[in-house]
Amino acid sequence: MKPLLHVLIVLTMVGFASASDNLASIPVEKLIDDLTLIDSQAPGLHGTAIVNGFIAEDKPLQFGGGVLGSPAPKVPPAMRELVRRGVAALPHLIEHLGDRRPTKLTLGKDFFMFREFHDEYDMRFRSTQMPYLPRYAKEKSFLSSYTIKVGDVCYALIGQIVNRNLLPVRYQPTAGLIINSPIESPELIDRVKKDWSGLDEKAHKESLLADAQYGEDLWVFGPALARLRFYYPADYLYSFLNDDIRKHIVEFEAKEQTNTKPGLH
Repeated sequence: MKPLLHVLIVLTMVGFASASDNLASIPVEKLIDDLTLIDSQAPGLHGTAIVNGFIAEDKPLQFGGGVLGSPAPKVPPAMRELVRRGVAALPHLIEHLGDRRPTKLTLGKDFFMFREFHDEYDMRFRSTQMPYLPRYAKEKSFLSSYTIKVGDVCYALIGQIVNRNLLPVRYQPTAGLIINSPIESPELIDRVKKDWSGLDEKAHKESLLADAQYGEDLWVFGPALARLRFYYPADYLYSFLNDDIRKHIVEFEAKEQTNTKPGLH
């Protein structure tokens, strides 16, 4: 009974954090318009650091690799709120994948030895042999800086909602900048639409439950559990009765309680 009690306490905390959000009444399209105001590096939009974390939650983000001393990412309120909307925001985000409106964030001016456009994509149905290996069909160098577009941000936000690594910007050792832009690589739009168009809450929940059972490493199943707990708290609680998921939940919650690794602030 103690683990179940702990789950109930966690759910209460998550619900309180969501209820305090003062952006809940803003229409999705207005939130997407506000993405044009982004002017600093954020999760999925960081040129020198891999940033791990589920941005719907008010928790410290983790440094997953890259250049030590990188600027701390910021989570713009519009990005956080769109992810909190979950599948309700998904059709709008997919519709805006080709949105060419520029943000105020430009990357690649300094530091980088090379800059390339790629078309990396973390597919919905993963291979058991190579679950996280993206596809590299396109590699095209560019010399100038790149201004992040609204469509690029939407690509990152879709990944946040569906628990996939859709990274419009990432660092490549050594001193490389990789841009996976649906604007520059329209095939990414086709892949997202094929995988996620028409996704409803039932299908979203089933996808997260499948991810929560996948693999034996916390870094694999932990992100799915974080999303399941946030979007579908009752199902998160009920899934504790599933033997395969229960041991993952126990490890996931124990890590949350004992994690002393500093976040990116």
